[in-house]
Amino acid sequence: MVQPAKEIAPPTLKGSTQAGVLWAMAGVLGYATANVFDRFAVITADPLVGPMIRSLPSLVLGIVLLITRKTYRQLQPGSPSYVGHRAIFAFVIPGVLSTIGLFVYYFALQYGGVAITIAVQQTYVLWGALFGWAYLGEKLSRKSLLSVIALVAGLVVLVLGQGRGIPVSSRWYLAIPLASFTAVSYGVSGVFWREGQLRGADQSTGIFLQFVVTQFVAFIGLAAFGKAHALAETPASQFAALLASGVLSGIVGIYGLFTALKLMNVTRTYALFSLTPLVAALLAHFFLGEFFNLQMLAGILLTCASLALVQIFMSITPRQTASE
Repeated sequence: MVQPAKEIAPPTLKGSTQAGVLWAMAGVLGYATANVFDRFAVITADPLVGPMIRSLPSLVLGIVLLITRKTYRQLQPGSPSYVGHRAIFAFVIPGVLSTIGLFVYYFALQYGGVAITIAVQQTYVLWGALFGWAYLGEKLSRKSLLSVIALVAGLVVLVLGQGRGIPVSSRWYLAIPLASFTAVSYGVSGVFWREGQLRGADQSTGIFLQFVVTQFVAFIGLAAFGKAHALAETPASQFAALLASGVLSGIVGIYGLFTALKLMNVTRTYALFSLTPLVAALLAHFFLGEFFNLQMLAGILLTCASLALVQIFMSITPRQTASE
């Protein structure tokens, strides 16, 4: 039986691995810094404007990739490259779900700050694994399920530490269910993304479709709440912060992730990206003055380790493990 993992295995040279680590850390820094910019923006800006402004750089990236790779043919029904309506729909769903999750994410940041919100939000890998098991029939190892216990323990320690400290608002606890909702929306969206790619759609096609839908849903959301005028009223500094967040997460973070995946194995890459909650919390503490104590640090470290284990055990099948 052919083993796909061996066919696409990245270079194992020491130099390639070292470069992969650097790219992974650049991606982690991109995502974490984006979270800090998001938090800075919602301190004064209306959280409802966040999704529309933040997704603009990703939409531009999708358009550029679609043109330069000439993958726009995948969207033309009469073209031999047409991927079909099922593949297209597989990217429309994440556009809707992730945008709703992004709306909720900004309110979570406003209530709970970076440390709580990002740690809870990163559990999307767990929700994605569960939905992938239910929808695509992908297997879950027992070890990945056991690591969930450690993940929950880490979040409990983090929340207890925040309760003993100085939260960013009196309603900081609302960030937990809000960020959990975002995590579920991101996890489910990732599974539909995988389905779209399995049906032959290029990454550029997916990026374009998702963020066209994101812009549409974000505008509908603003109009539905009577906040369309908030775009024009957003302070320039907050507008710039949201745009910067879009560049850091939608371009720097993604480019770092995919470059790292080319240079080293999936297991190591995902393990490194599990450091995002820690880096984001530290940046928020030093640059935004968010409260941080040793108990919160312990909770975040346990959460990061558990997230790494969940992703590692998801990416290693028994066959792969035996061959290493």
